[in-house]
Amino acid sequence: MALVTAVVLPAGPASAQSPDTQTNADAPPGYDVEEAQRIDRMLMCPVCPGQTIDQARVEISRQMRRVVREMLTEGASREQILQFFVDRYGTGVLAAPPKSGVNLVVWIVPVAGGLAALGAALLVIRSMTGPRSGEPAEDLAFEDGLDPYLDVIDRDLAPDLVNDARPEVRRDRGS
Repeated sequence: MALVTAVVLPAGPASAQSPDTQTNADAPPGYDVEEAQRIDRMLMCPVCPGQTIDQARVEISRQMRRVVREMLTEGASREQILQFFVDRYGTGVLAAPPKSGVNLVVWIVPVAGGLAALGAALLVIRSMTGPRSGEPAEDLAFEDGLDPYLDVIDRDLAPDLVNDARPEVRRDRGS
């Protein structure tokens, strides 16, 4: 039983793969397989939203992978192959937008926004935790009409506060 398991088990994952990833029978010989796979991950499938041609299993992706391998066999560089597809499909075929022109904004805005948010957060935290600076607040100006009432309060409290005595609590009010 162990011999059957040892022979059959490794064949399971290999047979589960699609023919495109298992063999390159339709691709021309004499190209760098790893470079072809890197380029496949750099090109988006024109008909499958959000999938690169190495993920998509539609005919157009198979044709694009075949073209990548043919161009590598002919000696084309990565840049030449990518430019070939950009000329036919536009910059939308690239998995990562080019870092030039208007697309440069796509690369700069998130970084600048993150730095601005971090700076704002630091300023808010610093203002909340830092020592208070400046002159102490002057006495609050009371309205002129309060002076008679404040005089009454001072008169009532003055006898109780002589010699640092605590004011007595009057319990006879309300009875």
